[in-house]
Amino acid sequence: MLENFSLNLLPILLLATPSLILPLHTHIALRGRPSYLSLLNLCLGLQTPLNPRTWNDGEYPACAAMTTGYIFRVENQATVMFLQRIGRTAHLLTLEVSPPKSPSPASISISTAALPTIILLSQIAFSFSSTSTSLNLTLALLLTSRLLITITLRSRTLPTWHGAPEPNVKGDLLILVSEDRWVRLKGLVDDLKAVTSGSWLSSPPHPKLMDALDWISQMLVYLAVVVLANASDSEKVMLVGTVTASHLLLMYENSRAETLVMHGRTVKLSEEKGSVKKYGRRLEMADELVKEMGRSDFAVRLGMINPEQAKKSNDDASSEVVTM
Repeated sequence: MLENFSLNLLPILLLATPSLILPLHTHIALRGRPSYLSLLNLCLGLQTPLNPRTWNDGEYPACAAMTTGYIFRVENQATVMFLQRIGRTAHLLTLEVSPPKSPSPASISISTAALPTIILLSQIAFSFSSTSTSLNLTLALLLTSRLLITITLRSRTLPTWHGAPEPNVKGDLLILVSEDRWVRLKGLVDDLKAVTSGSWLSSPPHPKLMDALDWISQMLVYLAVVVLANASDSEKVMLVGTVTASHLLLMYENSRAETLVMHGRTVKLSEEKGSVKKYGRRLEMADELVKEMGRSDFAVRLGMINPEQAKKSNDDASSEVVTM
C-alpha cells in the first residue's frame, strides 16, 4: 500500500488557512510596523490578504477621557484586538503607554518564528548543488512574496494625523470593552492618541502601486505551490515542514505576547499595585473612579451612572466640612 502512496498534493498545504486570522497578521499587529527582517517569518495561507476589520470583530469600544470628560470610540483595530485579548470580565486593568524610543541597531530583533526559515536557508547554502531548482525557486518565490507584503505594510503603517499635539500633557482613558471588560489607559495625551485614534492601516502614498504589489505577492504564493510540485518528496516535506513550524512558532509567540507596539509606543500592563482589580458591580468601579477624578461627567456620558446619581454625589461632596 505504501508503494502507491504519493506526496504530489503535499504543496497544497501551503495554501491552508487553519484560522480566520493568520498568526502572521496577528504578529504584525502586536509588533507594530514590520522590519524587512520579518520577511523570514513564513506561515500557511500566505496568499490571504490582510484585513484589519477581522481583528476587532467589528467592535469599536466607547472610551472616555476622564481628565476632560470627552467621549469617543477606539477605532484602531489592532489596539481593540489587544484589549480584547488581555481584558478580563468584571476586572479593571490599568495599562500604561510608553513614549517612543530612539531606534538603534540593537533594538532590531529577529522573531523566533524565523528560525525554521534560517535553518532551511543554511541547509540550501551548504548543499546548493544537491538541492533541486524547484525547491530553491519555491523558497525564493515565498520570500519575494513576503518582501512585497512587507513593503506595502511599511507604506500603509506610516504615522498619520492624530489631532493637534499636546506635549507633556498627561491623559487617563477609560475604555469599556465588550463582555464587561474594563481598561484604564494612562500616558501622555499624544501617545494615547497615537494608539487609539484612526485605523491601523492608512492610505499609502501610491495606492495603485501598493495594490499591485499586494496582488503580485498573492500570485507568487500560488506559483510557488505549482513549482514545488516538481520537487522530490523529501524536498516537499522539508519546505512544507519549515513553513508549518514557522506557523506554529508564530502562534506560540502571539499567545505569549503581553505588550502592544504601535507607532513606536509600547502598551503594557502597569507595574503599579492594583493594576488588575476585580469588582462585584460596574457601579462600584464607576463610583470609585468618580471619587478619584473629582468629576462625574465621563461616567454619565458612558452610561455608567445616571445624572441624578452624579448630582447627588456632587452635592454630598460640596456639603463636606474640611478642617485644617
